[in-house]
Amino acid sequence: EVEIFNLGGGFGVPEHPQDQPLAINVVAKSLAEVKSSGIELWIEPGRYLVAEAGVLLAKVTQVKHKDGVTFVGLATGMNSLIRPALYDSYHQIFNLSRLDDDRQETVDIVGPICESADNFGNARQLPPCQEGDVLLIANAGAYGATMSSSYNLRPPATELILE
Repeated sequence: EVEIFNLGGGFGVPEHPQDQPLAINVVAKSLAEVKSSGIELWIEPGRYLVAEAGVLLAKVTQVKHKDGVTFVGLATGMNSLIRPALYDSYHQIFNLSRLDDDRQETVDIVGPICESADNFGNARQLPPCQEGDVLLIANAGAYGATMSSSYNLRPPATELILE
């Protein structure tokens, strides 16, 4: 009796380094079988198509140590990428200023908004960061700019499109 099968936006993208990409050809074959049975398919694959196409770049504004934790503060916050705050989503983070530095330390990457959820990643391994370094937060192409806001009177990150 099923007439419509709504998959929503359920196509995932690799988030952690060990994650395997979705075998889209296997998914397509399975969906073709469902569709051939006469069931209408609804799919919203937006995130699958654009997540990896966008990143959030942010300058390090401060590095502080408190209670045995090293905090790396960024010039932007959850108002520019709210997925970690809302969904505890994982985004890989890289220090572009120190790509050749093999040293690693455990840090929490946080924004400037006075909210406990203004956090991009806990216990991440990065080369030692310094003020002025540029960090890249991956997989921000879906829902980065569209979910951004001027929360706490902070303008969201500027969106640039490179062709």
